[in-house]
Amino acid sequence: MSGHAAGTAGAVPAEDPTAFGWLNTADHKRIGRLFIACSLLFALAGAIADLLVRFDLASSSGHTVLNADSFVQVFTFTRDALVFGMLIPLFLGIAIYVVPLQVGAPNIAFGRAAALSFWGWLVSAGVLVGAYIANGGPGGGFSDGVDLHLLALAGLVISLLTGAICVAVTTLTMRAPGMYMDRTPPFAWSALVTASMLVVSLGVVLGQIVILYIEHRYGPRFLGGNYGIWSRIDWMYRTPQLFIYVVPVLGVVAEIMLAAARRWVFEPLALYFTMGLVGLFGFGAWANFGITDEGADIVDGLEGIVLVGLYAGALAGVSGLLALLGFTLWQSRNRPRPRSGAVSLTRPNTAVVAAFGAGTLIAVAALVGLIGAGVDWLQIAGRGTDGNAPLRFTTWVTGQQSLLIYGAGLLGGLAALHWWAPKIWGRRLSELAGFASLLAIGGGALLAWLFPTLSGVFTEQPQFVYGAPLLTSRYVDQVDETGPDVAEGLSALGAVGVVIVLVGVALVVLNLLVSVAMRKGAETEADPWDGLTPEWLLPSPPPLGPAAALPELTSGTPLLDAELNGNGLNGSAAAAERDAEEVPA
Repeated sequence: MSGHAAGTAGAVPAEDPTAFGWLNTADHKRIGRLFIACSLLFALAGAIADLLVRFDLASSSGHTVLNADSFVQVFTFTRDALVFGMLIPLFLGIAIYVVPLQVGAPNIAFGRAAALSFWGWLVSAGVLVGAYIANGGPGGGFSDGVDLHLLALAGLVISLLTGAICVAVTTLTMRAPGMYMDRTPPFAWSALVTASMLVVSLGVVLGQIVILYIEHRYGPRFLGGNYGIWSRIDWMYRTPQLFIYVVPVLGVVAEIMLAAARRWVFEPLALYFTMGLVGLFGFGAWANFGITDEGADIVDGLEGIVLVGLYAGALAGVSGLLALLGFTLWQSRNRPRPRSGAVSLTRPNTAVVAAFGAGTLIAVAALVGLIGAGVDWLQIAGRGTDGNAPLRFTTWVTGQQSLLIYGAGLLGGLAALHWWAPKIWGRRLSELAGFASLLAIGGGALLAWLFPTLSGVFTEQPQFVYGAPLLTSRYVDQVDETGPDVAEGLSALGAVGVVIVLVGVALVVLNLLVSVAMRKGAETEADPWDGLTPEWLLPSPPPLGPAAALPELTSGTPLLDAELNGNGLNGSAAAAERDAEEVPA
C-alpha cells in the first residue's frame, strides 16, 4: 500500500505505554477514548437526575424525592449533565479519535490542546457537581456556590470549544495531499460542521456567563441575580440549538448506510450541503430569550416566524439527507457483495439499525419542533389564542429534549461505538447486548418523548419550569381543569421511559466493560465491516504514537476506489468510473 510520510506537523510525541501515559498523553487515540468513557458515565448521572425530576412531576401530593428548593437545581443539573457532560463530549471524543484517521493526519491538530480540552472538561465537570452539592447553580441559595457554578460552566464551554477547534483545524489543514474537502468522509465533514457551529454559538454563551458572573458576584443590578440565570442560558439545552449537537449523528448515519450500500452518493455536494443546513439552522438559538420571552407580547408574530424558519430549515436538511441516503440504498439493491463479512441491510447489525433509528428520530424531532413553533406563532400573532401557555413553556420542550438527547444522541452514539469499536479497541462489541441496549434506549426514548409532549398539549400547563423554575413547587396542582390525574399519568409514563433508557445506557457500559476491558469481545482484522473510508486501511487499533507512513489518499472512499481498481481500472479511471456510476440512469 502506498503512503506518505507522517511529517512533523501535528506529530505525536513518544507515548508512555504505562498507565501514567494516560495522564500526559497527546495522542488523539487516547484522548478520544477518555472522552468516550467519561461521557457515558455522565449519561448515567444525567438520566438518574432526570428520573428524580420526573418522579416529582408525577405526584400530586408534593415533592416525593426532592423539595421545592432542590427541584430547580436537580432540573438544571440534568440539562448540564446530558448536554455538556454526555452529548457534546461523546461525539467530540469519537471525532478526536476518528477524524485524523479519516483525513490521513498523523495526529489531531494541537495534540496538547486536545489533551487540555479533556482534562479541563473533566475538572470543570467535577467542580460543577461540587457547586450543585454546595447549594449552587441557578436558583441556589449559597451565593459562592452560584458563582462556582458559573465558573465551572464557563470551564466546560472553554474546554469543549478547545476540542472542537482542534477537530476543525485537523479537517481543514491536515488532510492528506490530494484529498479535497468535497471528498472527505461524511463523519469528518459532520464533525467540521458541528465544530464550526459550536465556535460561533458557545462563544455567545461564554459571553453571557461572564456577564452573569460579574452581575451576580458584585451585586445584582439588572439581571435578577441567581433568579435570572436560567432564563438567559436555557437556550443551550433547547431546540434548535440541540440540532447542532446531533449533526455528528447524521455523519455516523451516512458512514454506515453508504458502507451498507457499497457505493457513494450520486451527488456528494448535496450530502455535505444537507448536513451543513442542519447545523446552520441550529444556529441562532441564543436569540431564544428575545423570541420566547421578551418578544412574546409583539402581536405581529415576527419572532415566531424566525423560530418556525429555524425548525423548517433543520427539517429540510435532515429530510434531504435521509432521502439522498435512501435513494443510494435503493440504487444498490441488486449489487453483489464483495465478501460475506460486508455490512449490509440484508444482514443488519446493531450499528445499522441504531443508525437508521437515530436518523429517523432527528427528522421526527424537527417535525415536532416545527409543529410546536407554528402553534406558538399563531398564538403570539393573536390568531387562535385560547389562554393556554405557549408550548415552549411546557413539557413539550422536555419531550423534544428526550427525542434528541436520549433518542438521536444515544442511539447515534450506540451506532458509532459498535461501528468503530474494532478501530478504537480492536474488538467487536457483543451484538446480543447491543440489540438489547438498542431496544431499551429506543423504546425508552419514545416513551420519554411521547408522554411529556402529550401532557404539554392536553393538560393546559402553566408557565412552569421553563418560564420560572423557582416557582415550580407542586406542578400537578397548577394544572387546570383537565385534572391532575391526567398529568400524573402522563408524567409517570414518561418517567418509565427514562428508567428504560437508563437500563439501556447501563447495558452499553456493561458491554464495553466485558468486551473491551475484560477482553471478551472478538478480536478483529483491520476492516471487519468491509468499510469504505480511510480509517479501515489502518490496523485495528492503530498503534500509539506517530505512524511511520500514512495512506496515500485522494478521496474519502479509498477502499471503494480499490474495489473498482480491482476490476482492471487504474486510479484515475477508477474515480471516473465511480463518478459515472453515481449518476442515476
